[in-house]
Formats: sequence, C-alpha cells, structure tokens
Amino acid sequence: MIRTKTTKKINDNVEIKEETYSPEIDYSDRIIGDLNGAEAGPTVIALAGIHGNEPTGIEAIRHIIEKLESKKGAFKGRFLGLIGNIEALQQRKRFIDEDMNRIWFTSILDKIRRTPISELKTAERRETKKLLEIIDPIILNEDQEQPVILVDLHSFSAESGLFVISTRDEENIELLAQLRVPLIFGIEKALHGTALKYIQNTGNIGFAFETGQHFSENAEDNASAGILCLLVAAGCISASSIEDFTRYYDYLSKQTQTLPHKVEFLYKHIIEPEDNFEMRPGFKNFDKVEKGQWLANDRHGKILAQRDGFILMPLYQQQGEDGFFIVEESE
Repeated sequence: MIRTKTTKKINDNVEIKEETYSPEIDYSDRIIGDLNGAEAGPTVIALAGIHGNEPTGIEAIRHIIEKLESKKGAFKGRFLGLIGNIEALQQRKRFIDEDMNRIWFTSILDKIRRTPISELKTAERRETKKLLEIIDPIILNEDQEQPVILVDLHSFSAESGLFVISTRDEENIELLAQLRVPLIFGIEKALHGTALKYIQNTGNIGFAFETGQHFSENAEDNASAGILCLLVAAGCISASSIEDFTRYYDYLSKQTQTLPHKVEFLYKHIIEPEDNFEMRPGFKNFDKVEKGQWLANDRHGKILAQRDGFILMPLYQQQGEDGFFIVEESE
C-alpha cells in the first residue's frame, strides 16, 4: 500500500490531514476476490468503494482474501469481495453524477436492470448495473438455503470512531453483537435508497460498517479485523483455524472499548443545495453535545444542536447531504 500524507482544505475554517492512495492503484477489476469453501455455508459479500473517496475497504478485503486463500479446506460457504463505484474511485470523488448509495430503490434498480447500459444517464447508474449483474443471482436466489450477508464498507471525514449501522432485526443483532462494535439503530430510516436497506428488503442480512477516517491506515485495519471477525461469527470459518485470530479480535475490541455499545438515532442535519454548510472544526464521532450547542454554520448563520446526545459523522468534506447526526445510548 502506497500512501502520502497531505493536508486538505475543506473550507475557510477547516483543514484535515489525510493519507491518500497512490494513483498507481488499479480499480479496473470489480471482483476483488471470490473465495469458495469446501463445504456449504453462508455467502458473505463485502462491498467497498461505493463512494469514490472511501477506498480503504478494498485493501482490507484483499488482505483477508489473501489470508484465507490457504484455508479453503476449513472454509464453509463463500466470501465475495466487490468494488462499487470504480469511476469515482479513479477520480477520488465521493460520486460523479449522483450518490451511488442513494439510488437503491426497488423501482430505480428495476429501471437500471431493464435499460441498456449505453442509455443510462449517470456514471453511478452504469456502475450499479454492472454490480447488480454480479450480486443479483445471489441476493435474488429464492432457492438459496444458506444465509446471505452483505457488509457495505464505508469510512467518514471526521476523526476517530467506528460503528455499524443496522436494523433491530434479531438475526442482525445476534450476528453483529459478536463483533463488539457499536451498533447504531434507526439511521437506516433516515438514509433513503441505501444498498444495506435494499439488501434487507430482499430478506437477506445487510449492514454498513463505518470503519474510520477516509484514507487512514486505521480505517483499513479496522475493516480487516471486522471482516475476519464477521466471517468467524457467521460460521464461515472457526477462530481456531486462524492462528492469529485473537490478535484481530483484541485489536477490534481495543478500538471500541470506550464507545457505547448500542445507540439510537435522534436527529439528522440535512444539507440543501447552496446552503454553504461548514462544520465547526474539532468534532469527533461520539463527542457529547448539548442542546443549543453551536455545531456548524450555513449561509443563514449558526446551526445549533437540537438535542443532547453524541455527535456522529460530522461532515468535513465538500460532497454529501448529511451534515451530522445526533444519537443517544440505548438498551
């Protein structure tokens, strides 16, 4: 992995330090890896790079595929790693024409499937069509006897933290609790047209894993540890078959030991066109905020917290429609 450290100016008030990937990385092959075990078992699909400024999950998937390649005899089921928005990744943008993770409505996907690729008007719809050609035979297979699990790997523009966005479905909680990563409930209701919500609506298990700050080595390490722990939790491979599994599990636990285990969505600040939104500098995931606290600015003035709670995903990048979230600890 080749990284260079840079300081990126987000707006007049905010600069962030980031590590960016070398332009030599090749994103042309959508299938990162496809590991098929010797016995039947769950199918785990890891999707990375659905946003073009979030490439760290790709390297994490490659790492785990390489790590498990020699253990096919102990592996049950299938582990498929996929790249989402190749064109945006090549241009290092969140998206080219529209957010690829906001168009996963059943009607839009049906239109994408039926439309020749040359007639699709946006880069993201063309990318989605190519992705659906790979995953449709899996997620829409009514004869599938084993569980299908899709983990959508993401990163964010703020510093620190990692968490999973999930529904309160019992099978989701039972599986994800084994990762010991904070579970965020309710945000999926405020984020429309996401891949995870579509996967859940097909009757499969889907969740988003927010692994860390964009381009950071920490995000890649968190994603690697999370994927490996997920494969063990899903029953694809036993922990005893992986000599250094404890190192990955302990690492992940250490990253989350001071974070709340379960939180509930309370509030989302929506950014509208020409708002000129600017998050105030210094906010990190899971920082406590109080109602009335000055969090950000737009062209109309100060934006104050509407609720007490923890701040989540404060926006320190130019593209995006979600300024920040506020959540509270739950049972």
